[in-house]
Amino acid sequence: MIEVEAKVPITEEEKSRILEKLKTLCPPERIYEGEEEDLFFVSSYDDSFGADKTLKLRRSNDGAKLIFKSKRVHGGLKENFEIEVRIKEGDEDNLLRLLRSLGFRESVVVKKKRLSFRVDECTVNVDDVIGLGSFLEVEVLASEDSVDGAHDKVLGMLSALGLSHKRATHKSYAEMIAVQEVW
Repeated sequence: MIEVEAKVPITEEEKSRILEKLKTLCPPERIYEGEEEDLFFVSSYDDSFGADKTLKLRRSNDGAKLIFKSKRVHGGLKENFEIEVRIKEGDEDNLLRLLRSLGFRESVVVKKKRLSFRVDECTVNVDDVIGLGSFLEVEVLASEDSVDGAHDKVLGMLSALGLSHKRATHKSYAEMIAVQEVW
């Protein structure tokens, strides 16, 4: 599947307004609230990990999963080819040993509080990322032949929430934090 995404930094005032709007659009059973910790990996053999490709172990209220993304930017939005694999409880240490044996090493940890809303076919996340601030993400999963429609849905949701895709960043949270760590 392809994940079409827009990520926009937002102010506290915008966040309050957006949350009120989302609560009117989304029934309570379609709202998720939790904390997530993403441990990102880089590869000793492939320099594109951390830039065009992402491999991360996500720990959250729902358990752990390994997530691979290969990104491209098209039409002002980010498109990710994405694969997610749930990790059984107790298997994280074995997974980390396997990844290290394959030449991956830990690079950056991203911690965030997430409010996630499911509105029609859009997943709308309001993230408070430690060290970075608040962001709104709008995501739609699509097959390769329905990516254009997914773009329209993401842009429509941004507009409905009073935001422009022109403010979107194509960088991952890990890329933003890595730059900050250099300073």
